[in-house]
Amino acid sequence: MTVRPTPEQVLSLAPDPGAASAALALANPASWSAAGCDDSAVWGNYVAASAEPYMVAVDLSDDVAGPAYRCNCPSRKIPCKHALGLLLLFANGGVMRAQRLPFAAAWLQRRSQQENAAPEPESETPAVASHDGGASSAADSGALGGGARAPRPEMGSVDPARLKRQLERAARMRGGLQELDRWLADRVRAGLAAPELADMATWERLSARLVDAQCGGLANRVKRVAVKVGQHARWHEDVLEELAILHVLAVGAQRSSNLPAELGEGVHAATGLTASKEHVLEGVPSTTRWIVAGESRTREDRITVQRTWLCDTASTDRTTWAMVLGFGAFGVEVTSPYPIGCALDADVHWYPGGIALRAMVGREHSAPAFYAPGPPHTSIAEGLRACGWAVAAEPWLERYPLCVHAVPTPVGNGRWVVADATGSVPIVDGFWRMAELVCISAGLPVTIMGEWSTEGFLPLTMWADNQVVVL
Repeated sequence: MTVRPTPEQVLSLAPDPGAASAALALANPASWSAAGCDDSAVWGNYVAASAEPYMVAVDLSDDVAGPAYRCNCPSRKIPCKHALGLLLLFANGGVMRAQRLPFAAAWLQRRSQQENAAPEPESETPAVASHDGGASSAADSGALGGGARAPRPEMGSVDPARLKRQLERAARMRGGLQELDRWLADRVRAGLAAPELADMATWERLSARLVDAQCGGLANRVKRVAVKVGQHARWHEDVLEELAILHVLAVGAQRSSNLPAELGEGVHAATGLTASKEHVLEGVPSTTRWIVAGESRTREDRITVQRTWLCDTASTDRTTWAMVLGFGAFGVEVTSPYPIGCALDADVHWYPGGIALRAMVGREHSAPAFYAPGPPHTSIAEGLRACGWAVAAEPWLERYPLCVHAVPTPVGNGRWVVADATGSVPIVDGFWRMAELVCISAGLPVTIMGEWSTEGFLPLTMWADNQVVVL
């Protein structure tokens, strides 16, 4: 009988940290149908969000080469998160002995026949590892056909303490997310007119609980929601909208394995589980000429968050934006890495997420130099359409860059908009450099870059007569 692996050994088989994190969420009996095992294999149907479940099987019979995997999901990772999740469930004693499912029996029989067959002469054609494995001979060496093998890592190289910390953090985050969703249900049940919502201590206790659960992103969002209570006559609508977003994130983070990979990573980032700089720099960069289009700063508790917006100057059909974040402790000014209005040739590496927005500048191929033309601009209609698509991809997105060629226009009652022939967008209340913006434009269209949010448009930078004005 094959020795049952430990959870640490299963996680050590993961091809990357993302697959290991996703596998932890999949090791739930409720996610599996007809899971079973015998002396040499484990199998089951993963109930996915798609119409048909994923059929997963793992062959544990070879103690030398390591496990072989079969899964009909579209992932190219070997092993995929479904195979790892099934192995974790098996390692934790969540899979009972049963008769082999037909797909598992056929796959294991085919593997046994291939191993018992006479070895063929070596070919100069490299072996093909296919995760979904079709009927062709090349796919027979893959995870679905012949069972592609992941290299077995040395157990001595695995840090048990680190794996234990990962498991403990996943459990803490799951507990915090479940408590947040219960809290949200209680608030909706009691109504937004409940007096405890006006008590800041109510929100501070929830935020502290999320910090303890290592969900820092959600904790910061809770604090921002608390400020909206009683802010104006229709504050209930704003708070209810924010509570709905919190509910989406709380539920999505617990079921991220059912989401597309990019969307699941975006949920993790919004929750507070971000990728390390080293992992981001390992990705394939976007190398082009970038212009530093604007900067904004916000306070989150005792931290100053600076957003530096980079824009691809070579964009033709669609503007590509990159957001570089900087952080400073209370009382410490955040320094700007590049002057606004300059351009540089550089590699930009993207953080994982539902949309490619947050990024990190890697290797610089030229020194920053002033770029007189400014960033490429769009019409207001096109810009708002891009914002809409971004919010559709990540509904919790709070701001998105917008660069338009428009005229600041008054609409009465002290309100202003930027307008062009395709439409208008309101300027946020409290924008204190409105007079300067109007004087420089002189009633003519100017290029204005800023941040769009549900509160309106916040101008950050404008270009006029080959001059850049930081607002």
